[in-house]
Amino acid sequence: MKKQSYRYLFLLACITLLGSCKKQLEEQFYNPEVYSKVENLYGGIFLKMLTENKVYSNDYGEFYWQLNSGTEVPGYAQISQRHITDRYAWYLNYDDLGGTGGFGGLTNNLWNNRLNDFYTRARFWAVLKDELEKLNGQALADNKIYYSLATVIKDYVALVNVDFYNHIPYFDAFKGRDTVFYAKFDEPLEIYKSVLNELKLISEELPATHAAMSPLGKSIFTQQDIALQGDINRWIQYINALRLKYAVRISGVDEATAKTHLQDLLTKPMPATDLTWSLTVDVAPESNGFWLRGMYENYFATFIPDIIMRRMHRDSAAAYQPGVDDPRLQVLAMPTKYFAGTPSTTVNRRKYIGVSYNTDAQKPAYVAGERYVTSGASFILSLQQNAKSQYNYTTFFHNAKFPAYMMSVAEVDLLLAEVALKNLAPTPKQASQYIKDAISHSTDFWYARNEESRMAASFRNKAIAGNFFTGPLTFNSNRFGEDSALYFHPAKPSATVINQYSDSIATRFNSRGDVEAKMEILMQQKYIHLNIMSPFELWTELRRTRHPYLEPMTFTGKVMTPFPERLKYPQSALQTNTEFYMLVKDQDNFTTPIFWVPANKRSVKPYWPNYNYE
Repeated sequence: MKKQSYRYLFLLACITLLGSCKKQLEEQFYNPEVYSKVENLYGGIFLKMLTENKVYSNDYGEFYWQLNSGTEVPGYAQISQRHITDRYAWYLNYDDLGGTGGFGGLTNNLWNNRLNDFYTRARFWAVLKDELEKLNGQALADNKIYYSLATVIKDYVALVNVDFYNHIPYFDAFKGRDTVFYAKFDEPLEIYKSVLNELKLISEELPATHAAMSPLGKSIFTQQDIALQGDINRWIQYINALRLKYAVRISGVDEATAKTHLQDLLTKPMPATDLTWSLTVDVAPESNGFWLRGMYENYFATFIPDIIMRRMHRDSAAAYQPGVDDPRLQVLAMPTKYFAGTPSTTVNRRKYIGVSYNTDAQKPAYVAGERYVTSGASFILSLQQNAKSQYNYTTFFHNAKFPAYMMSVAEVDLLLAEVALKNLAPTPKQASQYIKDAISHSTDFWYARNEESRMAASFRNKAIAGNFFTGPLTFNSNRFGEDSALYFHPAKPSATVINQYSDSIATRFNSRGDVEAKMEILMQQKYIHLNIMSPFELWTELRRTRHPYLEPMTFTGKVMTPFPERLKYPQSALQTNTEFYMLVKDQDNFTTPIFWVPANKRSVKPYWPNYNYE
């Protein structure tokens, strides 16, 4: 009885942190103690799982440390980096994958949190399961949907952890009530198969589950579901998109299972709109506990690497060229202080320049004065001082409206492009057309993110106060000889311009001679679309496909091509689950590939031989 009481007290304490509807959730960010009423226990548990960091919203602390040193996932996957010269002596150990000086060496304890957090947070799913067993009749019908969708969330996070660690405890996890306290590490492919089958079953059952709810039950569900507002069709589309992603992911090692799911999925609805939702409130993200704060506080590590910049902007000596350069360039990247040609009040004439991993080659220019802004607070100072392009301040870390991300239409397009390219299932379009669609949908996605900040109170207040800008939002500055507001919220290119660019990418894709060469183009587009918003997803796809190719790291004459394959298990795995840990101890390192890496790619290190690449 005492144990049961503690269980309820703990559960209620966690649920009340977020409340049971969006309004109460927003109030929580200001004063977590004011909310003390739980309208629906089951919906509250679901909401708790939905809004946990490291699920659909990134985690501030984790994001901070991922960026800070430049030697974690964003740096090694070449998604974001510092402007490196030999002043950063620790890069001499960039090729160390032993967990002492290079990858994972500075923040190794951070990796302990991912696996532990999965079990700590997903245990609410087990509590929900236990509580539902006590219901029957209409009460069960009104609350079953929370268990179904909580299972989707739990399974999704489980696969994220498989992608990090390979073998994890899964089938016997969350069975403490059955006195199973030390669970075995399960085969990762079997976890994948189980999740894919479970997601299929849930998607098929959801319409009937929702239909059985009473009008009041549906109304409460709509309030609790701050992500998709109780739209069961969008949840089904999301589940289908998850099945698509994870079936593609195992296609290189279990083609039969992948094809079974993919052939079924091609007859099912996919997301018709981007599945994003507002979790934050209209306060400055750089001074609150949002993941964007971690980006803001590490502005010096938010430079765009060349493997991304040179895909969007092929001629660093020129300015942005509509139809030639990526239409997303202006909202993903900050321009530099350098002009190409005569400045204009109506045309973006600034150069966009990424950072190279040939750090020795970058040093002479750095010493000669190609420095960078000393604060992420000022857009104007960036235009005055930056010699390299960072991720766009307006779109990202000064955007109080930046949403939580579940899935986007563009990401689905790129997954379908791979299905078509590899003939995994009959598709209605060719791979190149899906890539064209992805560029168009991704352009919509990123201009929408940039536009969000226009209406954010923090953005407006800074414009007025002069902290972020040095004048009104639409000022014309003689110091720049141009309207600097062009860079705050650039006009979205016309459909003609977007099509001109996407046609050029489709032509380049079709001109490649084999699947691997085409995959390079496809994965370049995935890097551009997901960028710093989803570094772990990109690292996973990089490890699985060995694309896009990276730049070697040249530091004080030393050329390095390290490739971290996975995370190490937390110390608690050895300390508290010793017997089962010893069975997977041989893979507890940063260099053993995850199971979904095809046999013919396991020895491939995806690096260009030099810095002269397309």
